[in-house]
Amino acid sequence: MEVRIMKDGNYLGPFAFKMCFAPGFRPNKSYLEELERWQKMEFPSPYLNARRFELADPKAQKRVVAILHELLSLTMERRKTSAKLDAFHSEYLLPSKLVLCLIKHHGIFYITNKGARSTRLLKEAYDGTKLVDKCPMLMFNDKFVAISGINEISSCNSINSSQVVV
Repeated sequence: MEVRIMKDGNYLGPFAFKMCFAPGFRPNKSYLEELERWQKMEFPSPYLNARRFELADPKAQKRVVAILHELLSLTMERRKTSAKLDAFHSEYLLPSKLVLCLIKHHGIFYITNKGARSTRLLKEAYDGTKLVDKCPMLMFNDKFVAISGINEISSCNSINSSQVVV
């Protein structure tokens, strides 16, 4: 019996991440098979000491994705500039070429380059340009901006959420 491969990359399970590919992305069968193996693979907790793991191990690489996912999930806007994410490199022993990890997992993360800044976003948190689950502080900020008539006050270094397209 042949197992049907999910075309959107989403699998149920405790170790799977929600995938949100671009509308024009058409993965081939081998990519989907590799993604299915990766989605089902267990990984160590992002909260464990990273010195115990060899970075070349696929489970350790998935742990890096879990750390980035967790860090972005804990922010109000579900995004951070690359400079702010760099502050976590030494603490969590993230790879030096972190951007390659983000690009490889483009179904989970989105990278936007605006001017000299680069911002990393958690794709599952956005529906197009809108943040799906806004925290009360961001809703207050939106109301304040609307009634005051001033430019948007953003907590992510002057990149407002209407400029982000996921």
